[in-house]
Amino acid sequence: MKKKMIEMKEKMINSLTSMYFGLKGRVANEKGVSTIEWVGLAAVIIALMFALATAMKSSGGDLSETIINKLKEMIDNINT
Repeated sequence: MKKKMIEMKEKMINSLTSMYFGLKGRVANEKGVSTIEWVGLAAVIIALMFALATAMKSSGGDLSETIINKLKEMIDNINT
């Protein structure tokens, strides 16, 4: 009976050790982390753009026209 308990304990320790090292390897792998950061940054920028567009619609649109005209001027200056 004691021998079986020792064998079970060793099997359990071996399986837990292999599970630990398997999970440790996955957590240490940082592939794709920068992609997630860039996607998060893009989502924040898009949310800010939608908030700004909504605020400009309610303020009468003068600000949006000014921004659009300045952007057009900048693009025209790049082409020349």
